[in-house]
Amino acid sequence: MAPTPNAEALALGITEVLIKAFPELQSIFDDFAKGNIAKARLDYFNSNYYKNLTSNAQSRQTKKATQPGVYAQEFDGWKQGQKQRLIAKGFMWSPEIEALLEASYLRGDNDTQLEISILNSGKMGSKIGGSALGTINTLKDYADDQGVNTILPKSYWDKVSRGLLDGSLTDETIKEELKGFAISAFPAYSKGIETGRSFSLQTSALRQTIANLLEVDVDTVTNDNPVFKELVGYLNPKTQTPEIVPLWQAEKIVKSKDEWNYTKNARDTYDTLGLRVLRDWGLA
Repeated sequence: MAPTPNAEALALGITEVLIKAFPELQSIFDDFAKGNIAKARLDYFNSNYYKNLTSNAQSRQTKKATQPGVYAQEFDGWKQGQKQRLIAKGFMWSPEIEALLEASYLRGDNDTQLEISILNSGKMGSKIGGSALGTINTLKDYADDQGVNTILPKSYWDKVSRGLLDGSLTDETIKEELKGFAISAFPAYSKGIETGRSFSLQTSALRQTIANLLEVDVDTVTNDNPVFKELVGYLNPKTQTPEIVPLWQAEKIVKSKDEWNYTKNARDTYDTLGLRVLRDWGLA
């Protein structure tokens, strides 16, 4: 016995309740009722409901229209779970972000699709938290270790933050990029950087020399210190090519700076030279 037209419609799940949620199905149901089975089935498989909605989206949108209490309870549970997950990952929660969730829920989005919709909305700004913030801070420390922290604009870190959140970047790929920046910025130290010796490690003796001569804490000899910047950009006088400045040459350059003249080192040196002159003249 062949199924009745209405049975054909019901077999596809087309009921009066579903039609209320998705009005485009009304004409398809009517064709089934009239016995236009072939046309009805063709229209059904070409409908937005069938072609563009996942099973999750179909179920959720149907419940919203037909079982609002059940829908509200299930949506709230999903929303609270997503809130905890997103905050832990680094998304900064706000009413604007929360307002985006229901549309994503009704589309049947998975976690990745939800995150992308939030990032593409422009509602989040550049602030992050959670594990992503911890990763960013670690990467900034790495950039400092490679000497490039002071040359990277805020827009770079905004791009990195977004990439970490949407999964298009990893901390390893960013570290490789930062290493590349350092190799370009400090050609004299490039070979060491390439082999795993960081810029900070290679310049530690130079920093200590500057600190000793200028009588300052070595921690104040940062990457943007003018004397330090001059010395790491040292060029061989004969070839005019970048090379690591010899410490004796670094000492000579530091002592030529005005800052050195105000140190005890300078006063002691001048006193020694003055005493030597007096002795040479037979006056001491």
